Amino acid sequence: MPAILCIDLLCARSKWRRGGADAALSCFEDFADLALDTASTLDVAAEILGDIEGDWCALVCPTPASALALGRRIFRRAWLETRTPDDARLWLRGIVIAADQIIPARNTEKDVEMPNIRRTQFTAAAMNAMTALRTGIQGMRLLVADSILNDPLRGTFRIPLGKLGVIPFRRMNFTPYPGSVQTGFQDFLWMAETPQEWGNYTMRIKQRMLWSAADPEEFAHAAATQVVFHECDSILQSVTRKNMQRLPEASFGNETPDQGLAYEA
Repeated sequence: MPAILCIDLLCARSKWRRGGADAALSCFEDFADLALDTASTLDVAAEILGDIEGDWCALVCPTPASALALGRRIFRRAWLETRTPDDARLWLRGIVIAADQIIPARNTEKDVEMPNIRRTQFTAAAMNAMTALRTGIQGMRLLVADSILNDPLRGTFRIPLGKLGVIPFRRMNFTPYPGSVQTGFQDFLWMAETPQEWGNYTMRIKQRMLWSAADPEEFAHAAATQVVFHECDSILQSVTRKNMQRLPEASFGNETPDQGLAYEA
C-alpha cells in the first residue's frame, strides 16, 4: 500500500515580514534541499514521486514504512542541524496517510479553452492530507492516520529501552488535535530516542525556545512543540522506571500512561 507524506514549512509568514522575498526564498530553498537530500538516502528513493513548492511538499512513497521513515529523517535533520542562533531554523508539521497508487500528488495540464493557462488538480489523497494538515495543528508534529498502522509497522519503529521498548505512535493526552484530526490520527513521536540520544533533542528545544522569543509566531510553535517533548519525555521516563523494576519484557507507548505522568518529567 502506498502512502503520502505531506509537510508544511511553518513560520513562512515571519520570513516574508522580517526579511522580505530574499529571506523567504532562502528558507524555501533550505526546505527543498532538506526534503530532497533526505529522500535520496532511502533505499526506495527511485520509487518516490512528489512535488515541492515553496513552503509545502507532498512525497508519495511505496509503503507506509518508507513514508514514516522519510518523515522522521526529515524532522530529525531539521531539528538537529540547527546549532546556533544564526543557523536557519526550520519548523515543520507533517502527516502520513494512505495513497491509492504511486502517482504524483497533483496533475497540471493546459486549459482546453485557454491553453496559455495551466490548471493544477490534487489527487484525493493529497487533498485529504492537506485538509488534515492545515486544520490548525501547531508545533513541530508528525501525524499518522490510524488506518495505516499495524503491529508489524509498530514493531519496525519500536525503540529499545533495555528489555522494554517504546512504540512511538501514540494518541497524545495533553497535546490537542484540532479540526479534522480530532479522530483517526495519532502522533508519530519522531523525537523519541534512547537515553543516550534523547539529550540531543531536549537540548535543542531549550535553545529554540530562547532563540524564537523575539518572534511571536515562531515562539507559539516552539511552545506547542515543547508540550509534545514533555509528554514524550514522560513516556520515556515511565518505561525507563519499569525497565529498572525488571518487569517482564513488553512494549509500551500505545497504552494510557499513569495518571499525572506528564508532570513527572
